Amino acid sequence: MNVIILIPALACWLVLARGSIRQAFIYVYLPAVLLLPHYYVFRPPHMPPLAFSEAAILPLGIAMFATELRRWRLQWMDLWVLLFALAAAASEGLSAQLAYGNWVRLFTADSTASTILTYNINNGIFQFFTGLTTIILPYMVGKLLIEGGEIGGVPVRKVFVRRMVMMLAVVAAISVFDFLTGTSSWQRVFGHVFSGQEVDWPQQVRWGFGRIAGPFAHAILAGMVFLTGLFYCLWLRMADPKWGTRRVLSGLPLTQRGLGLAGVFAGLLMTQSRGPWLGVALSLLLALLVRVFSVRKAAVAFVVLLAVLGSMAFVVGDKYTIGSRDEATSEAQSSAIYRRQLLQSYTPLVKERMAFGWGISDYPAANGQRSIDNQFLMLAVTQGFVGMGLFLIIAVGSGIRLVQMAARPMLPEDRMLVYAHMAVLIGLMTTLTTVYMGEQVVMVFFLLIGWVQGMNPARVQARVAGTVAPQFRFRRVLS
Repeated sequence: MNVIILIPALACWLVLARGSIRQAFIYVYLPAVLLLPHYYVFRPPHMPPLAFSEAAILPLGIAMFATELRRWRLQWMDLWVLLFALAAAASEGLSAQLAYGNWVRLFTADSTASTILTYNINNGIFQFFTGLTTIILPYMVGKLLIEGGEIGGVPVRKVFVRRMVMMLAVVAAISVFDFLTGTSSWQRVFGHVFSGQEVDWPQQVRWGFGRIAGPFAHAILAGMVFLTGLFYCLWLRMADPKWGTRRVLSGLPLTQRGLGLAGVFAGLLMTQSRGPWLGVALSLLLALLVRVFSVRKAAVAFVVLLAVLGSMAFVVGDKYTIGSRDEATSEAQSSAIYRRQLLQSYTPLVKERMAFGWGISDYPAANGQRSIDNQFLMLAVTQGFVGMGLFLIIAVGSGIRLVQMAARPMLPEDRMLVYAHMAVLIGLMTTLTTVYMGEQVVMVFFLLIGWVQGMNPARVQARVAGTVAPQFRFRRVLS
């Protein structure tokens, strides 16, 4: 039954044959990312494993290379994204036995060395394939397919956000059962289909209710996706006031736009994840500063406030996490102590392999802490400072580009979208200090990064000048 994972790939081919590449993106790939779990895979013999979303993006990527690549404009971010995917593959290829200096034996007639080489090369190739389907191709989709196109006379950017919001609202509606019962509807349903695959994502309970994870594996990862949908939903309500204003049921004041916003917000709350909530709070702080100051002054003020708040949080957190987990008086304190112990446990391992790390498959679990709940520490351990540095360049570079765009005069819709991108980026980066970036969040993140690079808002002055010039020439003719 694992072969059903190929259904999104078949559906994508059918849409590409009868429609457009953007329709395949909206109607096939996006649902595969937001509605189907990523932890069930189809593993063809001698081939990398495929999840639903990875199967869907392969035909989309082929079509994109064939029809859209001519519109590609090289940017520095393209290089950083490619190097980030290559660095992950290199970290995997250089991990395990080769990292201990045994690579010298590869130049001898030693069969053991040949086995080691084959093992590492296979791991590296599989990791690059994963990087292709979850990093490079989503980045290209975001850069090429969201801006500058239409579906049914509606800009793709609006269709994309409409679909995202309503699908996340559906996820939230289904997850009400999970919230009340502490179980996972997705694992219960798909577990029957993929009965031979074990899932190591137990459902968590907090404050007496289930922490919903939807198809995103973990509550914090789900919170990050709902956070993304929330800010784009707020942008859509301002950019498209007529969207979803019709009542869903006659006689009831329920509209599509109202249900969408309520669903996404309820989903974020039901994850009961403090990291995404903190990310939302910081993003709203930036929004408040932008309303008071210019964009550049708001950015500087935000960085200063972030440094002050971070220093205060460090002092308070240091006292809060000084003891052991056995001495914790609450689940929140126990979780905070665990994250502090992660830094202490993994620092020696990071120092041992500072360049490319230990690889994602075979990194040792320091003090039994296999779950590294910090994306930046996770990168330092598995990809070394090379991988972590590239990731920071991608995130910070995207933030700088957004600030530069926001400082330009542009149409209100474009400006609000730039602010929405900023809010999402801040929210995700804040949350990543409490969890690793996994499952569908990787694709959502690089889709966002590509979208930011694909934006090129027209300056308002250029539009005004284009309309005034013909009037001037017309008056000269009359005179």
